[in-house]
Amino acid sequence: MIAVIGENIVDLLMQQDGSFTAHLGGSPFNLAIGLGKLDTACSYLNPLSQDRFGHLFANYLQTHHVIHNSEHYSHLPSSIALVSIDQFGHPHYSIYRQGIADRDFDSEQLFSAIPAETRILHTGSLALEPQDLPKLMNIINKAKAKNIKISIDINVRSRFVSDQQAYINGLFTLIPLCDYLKASNEDLAELYPQLTHEDAVNKILEIMGNGLLAYTLGDKGAQIITRTQRVTATVVPPIILGDTVGAGDTFYAALLTYLHEHNLDQIAPQQLSTAHLEIMLHHATTAASINVSRIGCVPPTRAELHAALRASNAQ
Repeated sequence: MIAVIGENIVDLLMQQDGSFTAHLGGSPFNLAIGLGKLDTACSYLNPLSQDRFGHLFANYLQTHHVIHNSEHYSHLPSSIALVSIDQFGHPHYSIYRQGIADRDFDSEQLFSAIPAETRILHTGSLALEPQDLPKLMNIINKAKAKNIKISIDINVRSRFVSDQQAYINGLFTLIPLCDYLKASNEDLAELYPQLTHEDAVNKILEIMGNGLLAYTLGDKGAQIITRTQRVTATVVPPIILGDTVGAGDTFYAALLTYLHEHNLDQIAPQQLSTAHLEIMLHHATTAASINVSRIGCVPPTRAELHAALRASNAQ
């Protein structure tokens, strides 16, 4: 099983007429849904609100077979994000994160909710808020002591945290604890503004040690990088472009699914074969392509992904 810690946010997407349409989101929540739709056993750990949106989140998790403790609810409201989409399909956010349900937890509560069969614990994005970091670090250290692999999507969001420098410092504290790390070229540009992309990648690899880096480069493709190998894939262009909301979450859900399904999390990243890394990356980029053909984060089901892979292999 893969357990997920992180925010659940109601994305209010602005329409052309100025109205808003609600979509259930939040990077870790999106990833949990992506895992569930790919039939990967998954548990989402954070509290949900008792408000109407909280019940919608709970129903969405249940629909896609993601486990959530039905007793783990908060009286605080759901988090809200106002989202506008630019001419290139890229989202821009205004996020409301104070006094909200998914931050209403203590570390013992969340750690005790991790299922016994968990092999990978994933977190990232706004869960890395400096005010919440001590709780998160406690959970991660206890999980590592139980030989649970740690996955983090840093998904840098320095504009939406309480203390930007503390946030950046926290990221550099977390990265060495990762077995699997997802980062985009935009993330690394924010962490290392004075370095080239390649030098920034090398810095991250140095800090990680023996981990696996899933590195996305927008329309320039993606890479999987370990201490011993690097594989690269170009973008799989969608037939129709919807928007890029949740593309990275969908990409990473497919990558973690492949790791989990083939028991590759039982192998040190630097010992993974080139063939496995290439197939894993192809799964991830294909899943992301399906998502960006849609409006909002709508990851593919297992059947949809495998149909797209078969079509790709037949070409």
